[in-house]
Amino acid sequence: MLLHTSTWIEIGQFLERSRTVVIPIGSNEQHGPTGLLGTDWMCPEIIAHEAQKNADILIGPTFNIGMAQHHLGFPGTISLRPSTFIAAIGDWVRSLAGHGFDKILFLNGHGGNIATIEAAFSELYAEASFARRRPGLR
Repeated sequence: MLLHTSTWIEIGQFLERSRTVVIPIGSNEQHGPTGLLGTDWMCPEIIAHEAQKNADILIGPTFNIGMAQHHLGFPGTISLRPSTFIAAIGDWVRSLAGHGFDKILFLNGHGGNIATIEAAFSELYAEASFARRRPGLR
């Protein structure tokens, strides 16, 4: 089931049986003179769609722009600043968690995203741990 081709009613029904969503994540950047710019986001998207054929999982929209500053010399590369990337992941997770998803899995296809994804998750963990210790802090 694809989140972006579903209605909010269908997503509500999905949440009655599962609280897991998979987000393919990658980058749009060069892969040599003959490689496709979208390789790093297309691969996890394809894997997620194949996994969904054998499991009742929800696939979210692909997060297809990542950390690719080191490829900006190649035409067509699009990159996010680390702070933008971290903020975007945080907003995706907060949005989905607010609807009841409690297993939000990012399927990454770009090595250049790893450190920033880890930083985003560290920020989310810190936010959640402070909120648990001080319920009035939101």
